[in-house]
Amino acid sequence: MSLGGTSNNLQNNFKCPKLTDSNVYEFENFRLDSGTLMLYRSGVLVPLTRKVVETLTALVERSGQVVSKEELMEVLWSQTSVEESNLSQNLYLLRKTLGNREDGQPFIETYRRRGYRFNAEISHSQGTNHFVKNLEIEKPEVKFEQLGTTSRRINSKKRILLARSLVSAAVLATLFLYPKFFQIAAKTEPATDAPAGIKMTRLTPDQNVYSQAISPDGKYLAFDLFERGEHGLWLKELASGSSTQIMAPDALAYCDLEFSPNGLQIYYGKTLNNHPNVTVFRIPIFGGNSQLVAYNRISPLTLSPDGRQIGFMRNVESENRLIVADADGSSERILSRRRKTSLYETWGSDLSWSPDGNSIAACGAELVGGKWRRQLIEVSTRDGVEHVIPTPDWNSMDDVAWLSDQKSLVVRARETEVSPWQIWRISYPDGNTNRITDDMNDYDNLSLSADSQSLVVSQTLGNFNLWAMRLGDPHRAKQLTFSAAVSANDGIFGVSILPNGKIVYTSPRDGHIDLWQMDLDGGGQKQLTKHVGDFNGRPRTSPDGRSIVFVSSRSGSLQIWRMDADGNNQRQLSFGEGADHPWISPDGDWIYCTFYESAKQLIAKIPFNGGSPTIVFEEHNPYHPSISPNGKLMYFDDYDENSDQPWKHGVLSLESGETLKEFSSSEGSFMEGWANSMSAIVARDNRRNLWVLPMDGRKSKPLTDFENGQIRNFAVSPDLKQIVLAHGNPSAEAMLITNF
Repeated sequence: MSLGGTSNNLQNNFKCPKLTDSNVYEFENFRLDSGTLMLYRSGVLVPLTRKVVETLTALVERSGQVVSKEELMEVLWSQTSVEESNLSQNLYLLRKTLGNREDGQPFIETYRRRGYRFNAEISHSQGTNHFVKNLEIEKPEVKFEQLGTTSRRINSKKRILLARSLVSAAVLATLFLYPKFFQIAAKTEPATDAPAGIKMTRLTPDQNVYSQAISPDGKYLAFDLFERGEHGLWLKELASGSSTQIMAPDALAYCDLEFSPNGLQIYYGKTLNNHPNVTVFRIPIFGGNSQLVAYNRISPLTLSPDGRQIGFMRNVESENRLIVADADGSSERILSRRRKTSLYETWGSDLSWSPDGNSIAACGAELVGGKWRRQLIEVSTRDGVEHVIPTPDWNSMDDVAWLSDQKSLVVRARETEVSPWQIWRISYPDGNTNRITDDMNDYDNLSLSADSQSLVVSQTLGNFNLWAMRLGDPHRAKQLTFSAAVSANDGIFGVSILPNGKIVYTSPRDGHIDLWQMDLDGGGQKQLTKHVGDFNGRPRTSPDGRSIVFVSSRSGSLQIWRMDADGNNQRQLSFGEGADHPWISPDGDWIYCTFYESAKQLIAKIPFNGGSPTIVFEEHNPYHPSISPNGKLMYFDDYDENSDQPWKHGVLSLESGETLKEFSSSEGSFMEGWANSMSAIVARDNRRNLWVLPMDGRKSKPLTDFENGQIRNFAVSPDLKQIVLAHGNPSAEAMLITNF
């Protein structure tokens, strides 16, 4: 049954009422005007999107009564098929905004498998209660403990909920210690309607596109098409719909595509062996010989309006450097640099040269009071002087593009760690902000035509569920969770296995990234963390099975926490700038982790019961430690910016401190377990499958044989007999946005 508008029973009961009557509701220090869809706290406007306020109005008008999900979906999206996760996100934002009542109880209460109830003493005036008069009222009889709800796919060909420009939903928790936070609070406008003709068009339906760019005249789309395990570079004429392959299929992606301003050439990146990071090439628009342009690039290119110069980011000597060069890659110079407490967003973050040629816009962050705060930065191309453009207090922001009139920019950002990546418009220089997209999809890769009439983005789709298999038996993997929603992400932020066989894993099904527990057969699901910070993940179970160590953002930055195996007695173990990726020593005495100190990344260990950290390894930029079952070895990931192959994986002797072996990035990544006491490790190959990598140089052996999809996370059981993994089939397609 569709929850978006096709249920006949609900239509007969609901009649799709419009939330337009002018009722004013007051509860505690809040005032809700349902006519203007404005919420005020102590007389001050609370910036929320229209749909979020509509959700609140629907609940307030039935205060004290249970309203089912189906009823809420019908009244809010009666004419549109959308994911149930849209409702979950609205409820999440309302809970964050309203907090608890004066008696400590939540304003919005959840009744498992029944719906939601608003609890508050309300006074209201004017108009009629249109919501109540069309509903059959259900009286709550028993309280149920909320264990979360699993999102379902509403429609196999889901339609996109067209955006209205709205005020950004403000100030939510800081998260990952990589620069994901920002600096100046922006001026936000009251909610305004988006242009009535806003339109979104699928340009590559049912094709898996890794990167895309629109030509300056808006007539062509260049895109990397991934099919049959290979990447090809294609050119599509948008008027006729015909496509031509201009670069042969290759195992490596054609990434970060960009047209030259005259539209005659296409720039692309490749990750090549024996060359650090990304190497840049350019080819004629209709194919031909490729020309090498630049080495060691870590951000997409931006080109000057006259096409004579390029700009990109590079890491050197722990600095983020903004490099400017001639269009053929010659005459490089450093325009600006950031390091330590002030950084640029680099990997995959779009830069944008201003239309007048006088500046480059980039995303970045600054460490303020021990926390990274996000910034949108304008860098002068004359002297490298920076100017920070005000933006809302988003959790993350990493793409930017100037509009042709230079009066505004578009950015890709998300409000919280569990929010979808959305597209926003920021006016220049005052920073007033409006939404372009307003749905539960993720968007990436901004590309504008020269007149800014066409914006092309990629829309990412896919879901991840948990699977279990016996070690060494790749043909008998068993699926444990079964959500079909594109927002399903079970286990991607961590999974671990207790000695009794129970699985601890992350899931965003309740509006946060929280920790859950279930049996090895998928039954007995139980929520362990609930509404305590936006992120609770990276679980590790103690050798005796009594405790779970994990990472939480509830204190304002990522820190190591510990709780009992049933979720009780949660307490913080690490303090300071932050810590991540914990791993418990086999004797249960130490917690090894990625540790951040003076804006430097290193590996440290802290006592299991908390205490001062001890530095274990700090060469280059190590992270993600894991300790062998005999406690003698530590596997770790590393980024050596001065190497031709900067992404490395090493094995360290904890007794001598000597690095015993190094693996290149092509041999595996992000190891999560050991195949036995010390002779082999388990790693992923580009996220497709798991392999055993022997320490003695013997040939690697596959552990899984998935032909499609990705493995985002996995764990090996303490007895080294079981593997649980988060597996899914993500994809992306190019979307055209016009009249925005």
